[in-house]
Amino acid sequence: MNATATAKATPFTLDDFLAWEAAEPLRHEFIEGESFATTGGTDVHNLISLNTAIHLREHTQGKPCRVFMADMKLVVTAADACFYPDVFVTCTPADAERALVKHDAKIIVEVLSPGTEAYDRGKKFSHYRLIDSLQAYVLIAQDEYRIEAFARAPDNHWMLYDASGLHATLSLPMQDGEILNLSLAQIYQDICLSPPPPRPDREQTT
Repeated sequence: MNATATAKATPFTLDDFLAWEAAEPLRHEFIEGESFATTGGTDVHNLISLNTAIHLREHTQGKPCRVFMADMKLVVTAADACFYPDVFVTCTPADAERALVKHDAKIIVEVLSPGTEAYDRGKKFSHYRLIDSLQAYVLIAQDEYRIEAFARAPDNHWMLYDASGLHATLSLPMQDGEILNLSLAQIYQDICLSPPPPRPDREQTT
């Protein structure tokens, strides 16, 4: 999700933001007193998000979990922030009772874009890590077939896992003992990405 200039000039509280944003025609994210309008993504971005949501929905079948994408707000109280993740999963009874916002994400997915990749990897991840329930943070490329994921270890450190290529599957251990298997073939279904240009140091043959 891309963020543009601040939409409200003066700082306001998270509760003020939630009340204000509910009446706005556009989506906004909120960080420490400032709101930012979000913009839409490419068709590839949208398809990856949809495929991922379907994939995670299959993974959570029969469990007390729900999968949301794009239009559902996720509040990070400890960061005084509110985001619209591309896809996320929440499994708590408390979140099941909340209609407009969620708090207890278990899995968060962001599809990387050139303008937001550094933010998604850095500051946004630092905010997401403050969610006690979060077990996995998944970053999906849209310029190559590649997934990187961070899984929270029992000692509260984050371990990096990655996979690339359409035939790969990323197996991510979760704290509750289950394994989250992310199939790149499913996530990139119906998406044809151009091959990356050859590296300068790679020998060329004719």
